[in-house]
Amino acid sequence: MIEVLWHGRGGQGAFTAARLLGAAASLDGKRHALAFPSFGPERRGAPMRAFTKIDTVQVGDRSAVSKADFVIYLDGTLLAPSWERELKPGGICLVNTAEALDDPRLLAIDADGLATEILGRPIPNTVFLGALAQLADCVDRESVEEAIRQYMPAKLHEGNIKVVERAISLVQQADVIGHEEAASGEFAGHPCDTAEPVTGLHRSAHSMAAHMPQLFATVPEPFAYADTTCYTAGYLTQVNAGWRNVRPVLDADACTSCLQCYLYCPDGAIFKVAGQNKAGVSVDIDLDFCKGCGVCAAACKFDALSMAPEANAKEA
Repeated sequence: MIEVLWHGRGGQGAFTAARLLGAAASLDGKRHALAFPSFGPERRGAPMRAFTKIDTVQVGDRSAVSKADFVIYLDGTLLAPSWERELKPGGICLVNTAEALDDPRLLAIDADGLATEILGRPIPNTVFLGALAQLADCVDRESVEEAIRQYMPAKLHEGNIKVVERAISLVQQADVIGHEEAASGEFAGHPCDTAEPVTGLHRSAHSMAAHMPQLFATVPEPFAYADTTCYTAGYLTQVNAGWRNVRPVLDADACTSCLQCYLYCPDGAIFKVAGQNKAGVSVDIDLDFCKGCGVCAAACKFDALSMAPEANAKEA
């Protein structure tokens, strides 16, 4: 499994980047991805995290990433002295900064500068998508660009694709220079801030391609998954073990198909159906994965959902 941890501030597009990376990795159907955020104060500028998990089997673990193959700081001021604790062995930490960084595990990219030059605004998220397209074996330029086309507004396509292409070019140049210096012995023993051979990207990227994490299946695939597994909360990834004591009951006559229950269900146990189901509504309930939390009933403004004792259902 490839795990990516995104650090950013509200408004920088960290969760958007996490979703786009997951979409890009899973476009060909050979890989599966999960992306979800973790917010503190939900306001612009507040520190937040987002996570992307990519594997060759379905991803059922919805827990936060504590150690990642790639750790990305969309705001360089968030880089703390203990940053290396979040990095797996052989991983890379990418930082949005114009300053030189003196650790070979750190890759400094002036993402704000690059984004401002092309987009007119310091929105750094797609800069790092481009960098990952060069560094990770689970995505490439074509898949990242297609994810942008599919999941971003049309007016943003051209600029962000240019950003991705420029970021890829920067990482390619840095890696070529790093390999040349390694071969000549010039790099050894020299701090990364002694030179800046590539504008906007510091050569701490030296020889990164040689130890990039490779994608492989890390866990056996569970025998079943809920119909909707892309939700950002919830932990039921296998058939309910039987501890639910109430279950949601849908009144089809009262249902208006507003989809609020679908949107609020934390486990994806309520899912949309094509057209309408036999009861004449556009949602259905996967009781194998429902934990009986009652969020759906609370979200329904039309009293179309109620929570009934599980014992009654078993008796029936």
